Amino acid sequence: MKKSILILIVFIYSFQAKTQESIIPDEVKTYIQSRINNQVNVGIVVGYIDGQNIDYYSYGNTAIENGTPVNKNSVFEIGSISKTFTATILAIKVINGEMSLDDPISKYLPKTVKVPTKNGKEITLQHLATHTSALPRMPDNMSPKNENNPFADYTYKQLYNFISNHELTKDIGVISEYSNLGMGLLGHILELQSGQTFEELVIQHIANPLKMDDTRLVLTQQMKKRLAKGHAGLSETNNWDIITLGGAGGIRSTTSDMVKYIKANLNSDSGNTALDKAMQLAHQSAFKSEEQHIEMALAWHIENGKFLMHNGATGGYCAMSAIDKVDKKGVIVLTNSNENVDAIAIKLMVPSYPLKPVKPSIAKIMAKKIKDSNIDEAIMFYKDAKVSQVDTYNFDIEQLNSLGYQFLEKDQTEIALALFKLNVAQFPEASNPYDSLAEAYLKSGEQTLAITNYKKSLALNPANDNARDVLKSLDVVLEDVFISPEILKTYVGKYQLSPNFFITITTTEGRLFLQATGQSKFEIYPSKVNMFYLKVVEAKVEFKVNAVGEIDQMILFQNGQVLPGQRVE
Repeated sequence: MKKSILILIVFIYSFQAKTQESIIPDEVKTYIQSRINNQVNVGIVVGYIDGQNIDYYSYGNTAIENGTPVNKNSVFEIGSISKTFTATILAIKVINGEMSLDDPISKYLPKTVKVPTKNGKEITLQHLATHTSALPRMPDNMSPKNENNPFADYTYKQLYNFISNHELTKDIGVISEYSNLGMGLLGHILELQSGQTFEELVIQHIANPLKMDDTRLVLTQQMKKRLAKGHAGLSETNNWDIITLGGAGGIRSTTSDMVKYIKANLNSDSGNTALDKAMQLAHQSAFKSEEQHIEMALAWHIENGKFLMHNGATGGYCAMSAIDKVDKKGVIVLTNSNENVDAIAIKLMVPSYPLKPVKPSIAKIMAKKIKDSNIDEAIMFYKDAKVSQVDTYNFDIEQLNSLGYQFLEKDQTEIALALFKLNVAQFPEASNPYDSLAEAYLKSGEQTLAITNYKKSLALNPANDNARDVLKSLDVVLEDVFISPEILKTYVGKYQLSPNFFITITTTEGRLFLQATGQSKFEIYPSKVNMFYLKVVEAKVEFKVNAVGEIDQMILFQNGQVLPGQRVE
């Protein structure tokens, strides 16, 4: 499986200068150069605002092969930063008296749509805008014809069908859990209310007033000419066409346009225009949970009561935006790679933040060895370098995985298989290498080996929905694991993994939850009677029974680490 994109919420920010003198530090520029030169990212463009000063810095290309240098007018997908546009348009409607945050969403959806409720409570527009609707992250009735463009053929009919048949498992308005579905639904409700498409709303209410001519859902001919091609590792990817759920992540833009957007948000307190007033409303705290350590405005995440942020990612792009209205600073960082660029924004906003050195990619060297010699010579080099030059190159799990896909997508399946097999041998306890190997086997027609490796991947990471879906499509029967509420209660308690780090386990309505010190609460799902996994990250926990039959220990497995915790409460 190609590297999944885990959208990690990091709260930091940075921007650019109108003066002739650059305000982006050389250290940041050097770091960006090292990421590009070592093939971590393909191209990166930064827009940094500090008071009245705006500065840009760009490095890298629009594509690995036959690309041109990126610049502030290069077009990228901004992913979930689109959600802040959706919330701003909602705020405009509220300011104008056309809608209310307390309106139930059933008011705007067709009468044929049966909107789910929970304990007599209805989902409101504010619930959608703050991720408190209790709707899941994604609808489960997506069956894309092209998995590399997964939203392109998802229809309003499918959306209505999912909403009408979905049963909420959590109370509405109690916890904030990220939902692309919910924000996409909000974008569609704005369409229904206005009689306009979401793109038309973005253009009318935000892009035109701010003269953002390169901010659209559908690429114009001019935007196509300046498009930075998306990349997953070393492989060029399809663009994601997100229309039905466009409010969740369908916008394409440039750094130049996004600087205008960030600057408008920074200066919105002037209140001179309807857009200013809407942005003010969108910035106000709308949900706060001490238990989750989370605070939400409308779409924007609030950190330390001061900063507003949102990042985004699609199949081949990552983006990061942040705003400090007190000190009038902001940042937008765009890249045409599925490698996040949070560290760049953090460094610009927090100068003391240390940037980790970027090592050269072993995949880059391997690709040259394969081209100049053959796959066997390349594998011999890899094994030798892993011993003698382990500190010289980046040997992380994605190096061979990305390189393998580069060959798989060129129908050089034998080379891809060899690389995926090597990755499995190097990381035998990781789920993703088995998934990738299984995909290559499936493509080469070896279904039995594909099934074996998909099963291994799923055993290591039960949250791997890709493996689960493929196995089901191959008519492989997978049994769901059910744990009785009585057994779940035996796991409830507080477990100490280090002097100042605890994991608290709770249960509600037959479901088990995990919360680490200083972090949000997440549901964990059973893979065995005493083994549970998380969906938000690749991690699992195992509960241990002592000699007298009591649960006295929990072990956390994450990132290759095995962390035991003794039960203290």
